[in-house]
Amino acid sequence: MSSPKVDLAISLVQNLIRSGEIKPGDRLPNETEFSAQLGVSRNSLREAVRAMSAMKILEARQGDGTYVSGLDPTQMIETLRFAVDVSGPEAVLWFLEIRILMELHTTAIAAARRTKADLDRLKKCHMAMVRAEDTDTLLKKDSEFHHIIAETTKNPIMASLLNVVSAPALRARIWRNRLTESATNNLRIEHEAVLNCIEAQDVEGAKYAMYAHVSGVQSWVRNNPDFFSKNGGDNEADTAPEAAR
Repeated sequence: MSSPKVDLAISLVQNLIRSGEIKPGDRLPNETEFSAQLGVSRNSLREAVRAMSAMKILEARQGDGTYVSGLDPTQMIETLRFAVDVSGPEAVLWFLEIRILMELHTTAIAAARRTKADLDRLKKCHMAMVRAEDTDTLLKKDSEFHHIIAETTKNPIMASLLNVVSAPALRARIWRNRLTESATNNLRIEHEAVLNCIEAQDVEGAKYAMYAHVSGVQSWVRNNPDFFSKNGGDNEADTAPEAAR
C-alpha cells in the first residue's frame, strides 16, 4: 500500500529515529499503543512497518515484535538493487555512468594504496579467471575482481554502492558473452592490464585500463537497447556471488 497516510506514518517513525527517541536495537511499542502515539491508524502503521522492514530500517521478529534495525547503511543500500534490476536500457546506461565514475575512483585508490595482501588476492582471482572453463565461473571471478578493488578503499559504503550499480553491467556482460566468443578473452586481457597497473602503482594507467574495460559494457548496452529490453528479466545475473554482485 502506498498512500499519504502510510507516507506520514513512515515519516513519523523516521523522525523518532533521527531524533534519537528510538535507537538501533530498540523494540517498538505494540501496534495499538504506537499508532495512538503517532496519531495514525493501525492499518497505516502496519503498512509503514512493512515498507520500512523492506528498507532494512525495521526488523519484524515473529512472536517478539518489531525492532529498529542496526541501521547498517550497507544493508540499506542493498534495497536499491531492485530498482537497478528492473531498469530499462536508458536507466541502465545512467547506472553504468555512475559505475564508471566509481570504478575509476576505486581503481585509483587501489593503485595508490594497495598492500601486498590486496595484490595477492587480485592475482589469485585473475589466475582463477584465466583458468575458468565456463562463462559462469569467469563472470563470478570478474565480479570478485572488482569487489576486491573496491575493498581497498576501506569504505564499505563505496563497495556496497558499487556492487549495486554493477548489477546491470553483469547482465549485459553475460549477454555480450553469448553473442561474441572473443569477449571472454577480452575480459581476461582487460583485467590483466588493470592488475599490472595496480601492481606497478601506476594510478593514471590503472584508471585508463579500467575505463577501457568498463566502458565496453556501456557501449554494448547503448548499441543493443532492443536486445536488452527483450531480456531484462534474465535470471542468470543470480549466478554472481552475493557479496560481489
